[in-house]
Amino acid sequence: MDRRQFNLHALLAGASAGLGLVPGLARASVAPGPGGYPERPLRVVVPYPAGGVVDVVLRAVCDPLSNALPQRIVVDNRPGADGRIGINAVSKAAADGYTLLAASPILTTAEHLMPDSQLRSRDFVGICGIAAAPTVFVVHDTVPARTLKEFVALAGARPGEFNAANPGTGSSIHLAQELLFERTGIRLTNVSYKGQPPALLDLGSGLLQFALISQSLVLPLIQAGKVRALAVNAAARTRSLPEVPTIAQAGYPDLLVQSWYGIGAPAKTPAPVVEWLNQQFQRALAMPEVRARLAATDAEIMALDAARFTELIAEETRRWGALIHKRGIRL
Repeated sequence: MDRRQFNLHALLAGASAGLGLVPGLARASVAPGPGGYPERPLRVVVPYPAGGVVDVVLRAVCDPLSNALPQRIVVDNRPGADGRIGINAVSKAAADGYTLLAASPILTTAEHLMPDSQLRSRDFVGICGIAAAPTVFVVHDTVPARTLKEFVALAGARPGEFNAANPGTGSSIHLAQELLFERTGIRLTNVSYKGQPPALLDLGSGLLQFALISQSLVLPLIQAGKVRALAVNAAARTRSLPEVPTIAQAGYPDLLVQSWYGIGAPAKTPAPVVEWLNQQFQRALAMPEVRARLAATDAEIMALDAARFTELIAEETRRWGALIHKRGIRL
């Protein structure tokens, strides 16, 4: 585990320690925030399709929280351009706390993928780090590999012959795959999709032979025997796939990548509003209903406060920038 991964795990562990101390929420139980905020509904932009893991994690928290706040939360899915359409929409919104972003690692990569773009991760502030969800390296059942090392050897002997799903250039899943390719020297053919759900059909049919994909989405294909799980990209084995080794146990301890999700806002959002929002999301993350919905995805609850989540975004921006430039990745 390198320093960045250690820092991330320290953040997760430290932030999760006090979750059980926060009482649950009842319907319309939260008093208004600073200056009577919010006086109208809040909009959370999800830059990926409905049904994807970002959307699922976000709604697991926002749906129950919406019932407790003085105003409801509207989830607005805006997929396209590998997540940058939704991110751009939030960056141009007023910094008043009414337009929020479902933040994921794609937020940290736009400035490296598009040097001429005006998008910068520093133009956003973290509100709350919600969860980190496990991903799984899988192959179609027709691929004669039972372990990740066996697949690496097979792909090394047949460069370019296997298709790999790319659910979004610059996403944590895409970059985790690129990290594997960089460390092992294998070469696969990237097939681009607008998010993970559209890739699942081709993965199940065998048009894709390899993928790193969110465990909660690919689990039905694994259980149906259409794809084979080789390793989970997580620090520990997961509840749903206890027999599948972690990336470290599969022989690649330096390839651990966390797919994290949270709430962000334009950087100039007033600090009292940021703090009030963080308090509400922290309370929501202590609700049994929310914890159960996140547990169903095997997600690890983060519950990072605004400062810690903003720090994580900055750290990931530096980490992925180095890999993107080394690999020459462009849109």
